[in-house]
Amino acid sequence: MRESIGGTWIFGIVVTFIVLFSSYLAISVNYSKAFHVKNEIVSIIEKYEGFNNASKNAIDTYVKGYGYGVRGSCSGNERGVDESNGRFKYCVSCVTKVDSLTKTYYTVKVFFKLDLPIVGNIFTFPVTGSTKSIHFATNDNDISCSILDSGV
Repeated sequence: MRESIGGTWIFGIVVTFIVLFSSYLAISVNYSKAFHVKNEIVSIIEKYEGFNNASKNAIDTYVKGYGYGVRGSCSGNERGVDESNGRFKYCVSCVTKVDSLTKTYYTVKVFFKLDLPIVGNIFTFPVTGSTKSIHFATNDNDISCSILDSGV
């Protein structure tokens, strides 16, 4: 009798360890995928010097080729891209700072899904990043930039 109860406890510990380990792996994979997509979108916007048609096409090609399909909601002045039922694959917003040179900063938001093996999708978290300053950026995709005046 004692051995069967001890075996049950060990079995429970092993199952708990396997669930925790597989959950950690699932979270790590989704987390790194979201950050990789965000970094690549930021790099593409910097490469094409703004969120224009060329950069949007390059981003869409990359996102489809990478297999990134997590969606979330955009807020404020963010422009969502690739809408499905009010949810977007990524959001882009920009701020233009006017002083001696016009500088534009873009903020990119992608989404990280907390998806555990047994429980399923629990939460979706935003992952944000911003570009370096881009001088005289081009915006062809109806994205409205917030304008900051330095008072010079």
